[in-house]
Amino acid sequence: MGCLGGFRAITKEELDKLRAVPRTDRVPDYLDEMDTVDICDVDKSWDAIHRALTDSRLEYGDKNAPGCWVILGGEVLRGDREGEEDYIVICKSPDQVKQVDQFLQVLTEEKFRELYFSIDPEEYEYPMDEEDFEYTWECLSDSRPFWHNAAEKGLWVLFDVDQ
Repeated sequence: MGCLGGFRAITKEELDKLRAVPRTDRVPDYLDEMDTVDICDVDKSWDAIHRALTDSRLEYGDKNAPGCWVILGGEVLRGDREGEEDYIVICKSPDQVKQVDQFLQVLTEEKFRELYFSIDPEEYEYPMDEEDFEYTWECLSDSRPFWHNAAEKGLWVLFDVDQ
């Protein structure tokens, strides 16, 4: 993996509309037309962010919460079934969003550095160096206001990535 990813903060009403759409239609064209309260791109850093926060594992699930909820943890709306490999959409509940916000507010660069450099390099398949760390940390740090705003407003957050 390693394609462009990002977050979308949405209301419960928008989530209900999305859930009513067949999984095959939960793709960028549809999501780009949704009413979003806020968006935040994390570019290709999502892969390293998730691995750093989940013991190098690039898999769905809620293990290592709340860190896993930043990227692939939460409700999988698309991406975990055969034929859906091209696009992933994961939903985080308002409670998960609040916990992610609290988690990110206290995550230091030093702690994230430790987590990042503990990623299994064979699993990551990208050069792990200071430049990649800085890029990954910057993207994660830049997402903090997004998470805080979504948490304060009680919004749902979608993570989506086009593979």
